[in-house]
Amino acid sequence: MPSLGSILQIATSGLRTQQQALNVTAHNIANASTEGYSRQRAVLTATPGVHLADGVFGSGAGVSDIQSVRDGLLDAAYFREVSASSEFDGRAAMLGRVEGLFEEPSELGLAAALDRFHSAWSELSANPSSSPVRTVLRQTASVLTRQFHELAAGLDTIRQEAEARLQQGVDSANSLMSRIGDLNRQIVSTESDGTTAGDLRDARGRALAELADLLPIQAVERDNGSMGVIISGVTVVDGAESLSLEARASGGGWEIGVVGRTGALGDGGRLGGLMDVVNSDLPEVRQGLDDLAAALVEETNLLHRTGTNPDGGTGIDFFDPAGLTASSIGLSAEVRADAGAIAAGTPDGSGDYRAGANDVALGLAALRDATLGSLGVSGAEHYRGLVSSVGVAVRSMDQAAESHRILADQADIRRMRVSGVSVDEELVKMIEFQRAYQASARVISAADEMLQSLLAV
Repeated sequence: MPSLGSILQIATSGLRTQQQALNVTAHNIANASTEGYSRQRAVLTATPGVHLADGVFGSGAGVSDIQSVRDGLLDAAYFREVSASSEFDGRAAMLGRVEGLFEEPSELGLAAALDRFHSAWSELSANPSSSPVRTVLRQTASVLTRQFHELAAGLDTIRQEAEARLQQGVDSANSLMSRIGDLNRQIVSTESDGTTAGDLRDARGRALAELADLLPIQAVERDNGSMGVIISGVTVVDGAESLSLEARASGGGWEIGVVGRTGALGDGGRLGGLMDVVNSDLPEVRQGLDDLAAALVEETNLLHRTGTNPDGGTGIDFFDPAGLTASSIGLSAEVRADAGAIAAGTPDGSGDYRAGANDVALGLAALRDATLGSLGVSGAEHYRGLVSSVGVAVRSMDQAAESHRILADQADIRRMRVSGVSVDEELVKMIEFQRAYQASARVISAADEMLQSLLAV
């Protein structure tokens, strides 16, 4: 039959068990505000009974495991929304830089410079023989070309920054994947005895969340407790092993792929947003700007070549015919050298200069609202459409980012309901474990009194 010694052993196991459970509760409370921490719980189990002639008698209690409370499905939903939100957010941020570069509507923007350029031709049509007006026109055109150059240079700077951020993001992704692989190794080793490595799992969860911000991931837990990470069908982390990614030029754009392998990983996440900016958004804006510069050069030169300047020169280009992009547009060598090379009107029947002729200047002033052949619309309308498209894209990206950010926050709230720490709940548990500890201590006291009674006989 059970002895007084067995009663003391059971009570001692109760003390030890409640103390360990209280330790877990204290750990939860201490980490109530720790980002990425998952609530832990002590799994209390009855220890194996003792078979005696009178029956099977209990031998006390113990802590069989310290479990980390997580829900993999809720984590997956959170990672998915974080990736989507980061993709649109990163894209909106870079497009916002482009929108700010245009400075529209503003007296400092290209639209105002275009308007002043056409107005200068109107002034020349009113004073076709005036040298000062020609000088002002040349200066106005120089300012316009400089505006084109500054916009082109600004777009190049934004592109270079986006490419640098893409490279840095890939380096961060590689570091995170390597860290996840190392945590997998530690978790498998720690849990080989059947226990749960809660804090290591939390560290891995935080790394997965950071990786999901960069790339769209699918996390799959293995039977041994390790986590596999899949991106676009490619397993980039498997156990302790992880692959290396690289950002590489491909077909005039950029792609992210596995080092040593062909093929690209799908878009998504913050890095996917940056690739969209580099591969699609910036080239489209730059092409629109180049198209405007080319149309302006070609249409202006086409009319200007028909005119004769006060020096009798004819067939002269106003803009450099080779400068057909926003970065290369410039005045022709003749106009740069002498404002007097600018023609205001066509020659007479003999091909000589006609003083007071202004039909060329009138035609060039009318280009303000005329349809430019290669564009299909006026230059001003083309530019307004270009600026508007960027603004619409920024608003659209911002709205999409906010939508997915709300979904991510909701997914995180659902996660926290499962794995987050409720201080009130932990305090209730603390009182419960404290009372159980006191009860076990009372059992020891009672057993000791019984032992003293026995010895006094």
